[in-house]
Amino acid sequence: MAIVAEVAAGHRRGRGRPAGSDGADTRDRILHAAREIFSEVGYDGATFKDIAARAGVSRTNVNHHFHSKEELYRMLFQATRDSVIAVGITDAASQPTLVDRMSAFLRTAVQIDSADRTYARFIASSLFDSFRNPEFDARSRDQLDDVRTFIKDSLEDAVECGAVRPDIDVVAITEMLIAVMWGMSMYAGFVGTHDQLESVVDQFVRLLEGSLW
Repeated sequence: MAIVAEVAAGHRRGRGRPAGSDGADTRDRILHAAREIFSEVGYDGATFKDIAARAGVSRTNVNHHFHSKEELYRMLFQATRDSVIAVGITDAASQPTLVDRMSAFLRTAVQIDSADRTYARFIASSLFDSFRNPEFDARSRDQLDDVRTFIKDSLEDAVECGAVRPDIDVVAITEMLIAVMWGMSMYAGFVGTHDQLESVVDQFVRLLEGSLW
């Protein structure tokens, strides 16, 4: 009976599909493990064997979902862009003031960090990988440009409505805030605890409000 059940399961999976490869859960475990491995050893040092071991699946399962390491890495870029950056920008877009928008963006990232810190680690480490692997440079810059456009538009709106001085250097302040936010992703992924990150964001928002000193 056990053999019959196993054969039947094989038919349901489809010809050539490895056992245990079905379902979004397996794919999500592989993606989670890949974010961990890539963040720890970089793109060049990561292997499907290590990712499979971390995910608790066979290497065949990894190959079933992703045909190459490059494909998997590019998928992680897109997933991070969709799940963290795009969500944060969407949450912030409806906020009325510059500080409210910055706060909403950062607090969305903090909420995602509380559920899965591998996103913050991948955001930070993927920048270094893009310097070592030029083929990923465009995708890394796309992530930065998404945040850059969001910040620049928010600053220009604040200037237009008179919330901030009209003589500010929008480009320089945009780059400053990008540097701070990516520094926070490094802190979130590798340095501080989640509670510490929440405190850092709280104090940063107070700094933007002008109420820290």
